[in-house]
Amino acid sequence: MNKFDVTGIGGATVDHLNIVEKFPEKDQKVIPVRSSLQGGGQAANAVACLARLGAKTAMIGTVGEGQVGQFAIDSLKEEGVETGCMVVQKGKAPALSSIIIEEETGSRTIIADRGDLEDFVICDENYDLIKNSRIIHSDAHFPDANLELVKFAKENGVKICIDSEPHTPNSEEFVKYADYLIVSRKFVEDKFNHDYEKALFDFIDMGAEIAIVTLGKYGACGIVKGDKQCLSIPSFDVGEIVDTTGAGDVFHGAFLYGLLQDWDFKKNMMFATVCAGLKCKKLGGRLGMPTLKEALDALETWSL
Repeated sequence: MNKFDVTGIGGATVDHLNIVEKFPEKDQKVIPVRSSLQGGGQAANAVACLARLGAKTAMIGTVGEGQVGQFAIDSLKEEGVETGCMVVQKGKAPALSSIIIEEETGSRTIIADRGDLEDFVICDENYDLIKNSRIIHSDAHFPDANLELVKFAKENGVKICIDSEPHTPNSEEFVKYADYLIVSRKFVEDKFNHDYEKALFDFIDMGAEIAIVTLGKYGACGIVKGDKQCLSIPSFDVGEIVDTTGAGDVFHGAFLYGLLQDWDFKKNMMFATVCAGLKCKKLGGRLGMPTLKEALDALETWSL
């Protein structure tokens, strides 16, 4: 029996978030309306979301030395994520993102400093953890090590979820290994010239069982292998949007939770969309992640 439901592979960062009345102009100094320091990272946020929903999760990756790197690990531990395979790189600066959110519009500017971290060295414990997981979720943050572990998972029959970005050096290679491919509209716009439906069918042809494109305020669209038509789900209206940081990561985590429960595709898409929407009511990717009760209660109120 698998020990973990989902193991994340990739970046565990720290987000320094600041809400300001208006974006500062050149040479201008502004005082934030509100600020927060939270754990971040695509795969890290996804497994933290899963843990809050009740799944058993772990994380493989690396952080820099010092308080910031340790904060990234501790913030995962606080959510119940197993971090025994997180490695601290001595003498290396940690990854720290500075995020500015405009209060009125909710628009963001992100300075994603990845420090000077090197690709992490794979050890036997990494392989053992993957073999003892039902699903791995990779964000390709460390392309070489991530891809090697993705290939290992494929060889050992472990299901693979991929969240790849356009700037990932070997993003097309990751896509080929995905059982569940969930990417942002920016990825599709860069690779497929805005044709979301064509991209989804192409992803299925490449081998994915499920392919999804998240569309921000427009919701999400996706398809299951064998279906002839894509399913479109609108965004879930939560009223005032405080911050969208991490909404896509939460969508990934929530959708994987639904897969673990064997929910049908439509319910799972709606659940993930609800969770992503609820996250946007609070500042940061971690603070706004809903509990299972909060998510299911909100889902009960929504009909399409």
